[in-house]
Amino acid sequence: MRLFTTVLTVGAVYAVGGLAVAAAPASAEPMPTKAFSSCKQLRAEYPAGIAKTAKARNKVVRKGFRTPIVCPRVYKQVAPRLDPNRNKVACESR
Repeated sequence: MRLFTTVLTVGAVYAVGGLAVAAAPASAEPMPTKAFSSCKQLRAEYPAGIAKTAKARNKVVRKGFRTPIVCPRVYKQVAPRLDPNRNKVACESR
């Protein structure tokens, strides 16, 4: 049986009562500072909107919209309210 080790790029491992607990690594994705209830609030922080995938981003750019930031984590938080056309880009702007 081979033993595989995981390398944490950012974070620390703490031993707690014989159990190893790993801190979550830092993410390169932008983290929302608050919950967005409207596109106006979201565009204050993300002027071109938020895309779930690069494929969705490229599709709206071809249609003449500005280039949104790809961030699945933020998109999942706002998608039900701020993406009524369900094109996987919330609050896209021209």
